[in-house]
Amino acid sequence: MFPGNIQTKKYWLIVFLFISHLLFAADLPNNSHSNNSGTGWECDRGYYRSGQRCVKVIVPENASIDIYGTGWSCNRGYYKSGQKCVKVILPENAGIDIYGSGWSCNRGFYKSGQKCVKVVVPENAGIDVYGSSWVCNRGYYKSGNKCEKVIVPENAGINVYGSGWSCNRGYYKSGQKCVKVAIPENASIDIYGSGWVCDKGYKKSNNKCSPMTQAELQKQKELEQAVKERMRQQRLQGVRGDDCEMEFKTNAEVCVEITGGDLDCNKSFSGDYYRDCDVVLNYEVKTDYSGGSYLDVEVECNVEIEYKGRETYSTQSDSASKDESYNLYAYGSDSETMRFNFSFSSYKEITSVKISSAKCEIESVNLW
Repeated sequence: MFPGNIQTKKYWLIVFLFISHLLFAADLPNNSHSNNSGTGWECDRGYYRSGQRCVKVIVPENASIDIYGTGWSCNRGYYKSGQKCVKVILPENAGIDIYGSGWSCNRGFYKSGQKCVKVVVPENAGIDVYGSSWVCNRGYYKSGNKCEKVIVPENAGINVYGSGWSCNRGYYKSGQKCVKVAIPENASIDIYGSGWVCDKGYKKSNNKCSPMTQAELQKQKELEQAVKERMRQQRLQGVRGDDCEMEFKTNAEVCVEITGGDLDCNKSFSGDYYRDCDVVLNYEVKTDYSGGSYLDVEVECNVEIEYKGRETYSTQSDSASKDESYNLYAYGSDSETMRFNFSFSSYKEITSVKISSAKCEIESVNLW
């Protein structure tokens, strides 16, 4: 292409590129600039491309240029209606929502039509975590619009949920009573606390523990060796996950790991925008605990989505979280699914949605 040696060719190449750049710059339309790659052009902020021109964005009152610089979005406290921004009318006991284009009721109130109605909290209850309803205090359960006291029988206590009761260790539930576990000779309370197991060298026969034969003892010994080997291998491998916590009494570790996720959106009756979306999150909880009791584990998962509306260049986001409880025994694991629902206002006409982040964390670990 260029005559001469390598140095001469490099010189002529630089000259050619420089002249090309000058010629290209001269051809740029008004209110535009070269793009980052230098192979084309893009409009300046506040302008949008129309053919080979850059047209000025007409920003209505109570709006501003959006983050992309090629359109506009309403200011906080206003919502888009055609080519205008209309002020959000706030009812009493409400405020502008997190999106800035609608309203939500203050804590202690719930939405009813276009009003915010005060949550009527019965005795022995409090406002729930969402702020729009109520939940009974620990030791009480919901009965209609009241909170009734949990009647705890003898040898029992309030359960982990706080709205019922469970028998103490060494007792089992029978109707509305806790009956003492009758432990036969050569036996002891099991790990659940509500039954019994035979001591080593004995087997269960009806309601008593009988000595095992030599053949049975040998078989049990082989089984124990196999279990010990499996536990040894698991200890060597350790337990891993996206988030882990230690149980301080036993130094046992509990981990949670997300194994999959899915987004399922429901379209409007017209079929051209989304009414709501479900996010399904799959995860696994596991532990390297090796004791004879169990671990009570609290897991919290959080999902965040991003979405855009029709003719809206700015991206909005929403998040939701849920928690679950698990009882894990020695080297136990549990797989679970959580479902999160995100609803959209019809006037936003959401046309694209994606999962922007998802995480699960161990909230607490307690030995029982």
